Amino acid sequence: MYFNKFPLSFFTLDEYQSAQILPNIFKRVKFLDQLINDDTFYSLYDIKDGDTPEITADIFYGNPELHWIILQANEILDPRFEWPMGSFDLQNFTIGKYGNLNSIHHYEDSTGNITTNANVTIASSNEFDSFSVNDVVLNNTSPGTGVIISNPNAASITVLTTNGGFITGDRIVLSTNANIMANITATQATGVTPVTNLKFEQNENEKKRRIKVIKPGLVPDIITEFEKLIARWLLLMFHIINQVLLN
Repeated sequence: MYFNKFPLSFFTLDEYQSAQILPNIFKRVKFLDQLINDDTFYSLYDIKDGDTPEITADIFYGNPELHWIILQANEILDPRFEWPMGSFDLQNFTIGKYGNLNSIHHYEDSTGNITTNANVTIASSNEFDSFSVNDVVLNNTSPGTGVIISNPNAASITVLTTNGGFITGDRIVLSTNANIMANITATQATGVTPVTNLKFEQNENEKKRRIKVIKPGLVPDIITEFEKLIARWLLLMFHIINQVLLN
């Protein structure tokens, strides 16, 4: 197991009246720094759907228990969130994080840069009688804020978004009076592309796919060096704990 490769440490929260011996997950041994900063020592690999650190280690090293080398080489502490998720897990993660898959996370301009100044035309069933230019409107369904820059009729307004966004099915309200509201029946963004929560998380998930894999021939030396470093660290911890207890 990955955490078995971390040294145990003495933890107490009540001045040593009670204590626990736990893996010190904050101890990040940097023995791979030289290797992962020199491309002659590693290969790049794009993680496929269904791959786990164990499967990846088995593919390259013939031993799934060496998955800790894969994780350490890529400075991954928590594989649950730092390793690419499958589509089912990613959807559940997105729902848990935002509450809605299809709400607008942000808008992007033609170069792919995030913009907070998107013009969005919003349609309703003639519910905009009480809305006026310069009014601030809030998305009452999901995150979204904007300023009305055009109000040609009761069925349509154009909003300059400042945060989040608006989609069909959302309800918007005036920031000054939550009783004045309208149901969105259609939206059209001008010159920008809406990016949903799910699409944003999918893009972020894809960025995690390319990892560094230390070349197999270096693995025996890595294990030896790692064990030496852990032994030194444990000896230091022993002396520190011993001094604390004696004092």
